[in-house]
Amino acid sequence: MDALFGHRGGGLVNAVLRKLAGEGEPDPDSASPAERWSHPEDLVDRWTAAFGPERTEALMRWNNGIPDLGACMGGGGEGLAPGSWLQDYRILPRTGSSPLESLDGPFYLQDEAAALVGRTCAGLAAGLDVLEIGAAPGGKTHHLGETAVSVVSMDSSPGRMERWMGNFRRLGWTGCHPLVGDGTRPPLACSFGMVLVDAPCTNTGVYRRRPDARWKWSADYLEGMTVLQRELLASASALVAPGGYLVYSTCSLEEEENQGQVRVFEECRDDFRRVPLDAPAELVTDGAIGIFPPEHGIDGLFAVAWRRVD
Repeated sequence: MDALFGHRGGGLVNAVLRKLAGEGEPDPDSASPAERWSHPEDLVDRWTAAFGPERTEALMRWNNGIPDLGACMGGGGEGLAPGSWLQDYRILPRTGSSPLESLDGPFYLQDEAAALVGRTCAGLAAGLDVLEIGAAPGGKTHHLGETAVSVVSMDSSPGRMERWMGNFRRLGWTGCHPLVGDGTRPPLACSFGMVLVDAPCTNTGVYRRRPDARWKWSADYLEGMTVLQRELLASASALVAPGGYLVYSTCSLEEEENQGQVRVFEECRDDFRRVPLDAPAELVTDGAIGIFPPEHGIDGLFAVAWRRVD
């Protein structure tokens, strides 16, 4: 925390984090893996069926750790640890004096997984007009703005768009335009060369970064998210110009929110063809990015892209 804020108060926060990290080891006398690792019982049962007991325990151990934070840095960053997947990604130290003042150029603090997906989307967006649904607080906007002609960044939450505006002012994004609106009924009549749906989800891939999110988990919560995601994909696809791209991304590990949504969409829409995403081969299956945190060392994310063929 000192690395981010450069304040003596960060020492107290670091002490608390170290204590919590020590408590991350399970109680061997607890009755179940869910209790030992402090996860919802039904979610652990679900993961065990999907991933197996060893991968599930590795995932829960990962979730109870302290997350790294870093950024893609166009300049500076000497002496900082490199990321695992992006050449210019650097990880900030958790203790010590802040290195931020020594860094050159604009940068956006985010996990390497989010940066990787943002970079991948930016590659597709080169030279295009882009609509970003679920844009706030701007992690992917930061990358899209580097290559797109223009970006309409839409989010349904005014509060989250205030955070987007703060990043907009700080980083000086050009060609990026904020819009508060419902992604299931976008207040737009034009089409775009690329539409990115950064979908709301159960967040099961980022429990390390959002530990409170695990306690929102329920089967009903998952079902509500899948319904919303299908609606967002349907509305977004209507705004893709012929020959344009549709990208769908979540930070979930759940099949229903990822591959399940892909199957439903492709069964209904023969005017879209899947296109492989440009990412390290270890992270790509059937052209889609799928990240499993304890095996890939970064947040869990999913992303897939299609091109409109009519």
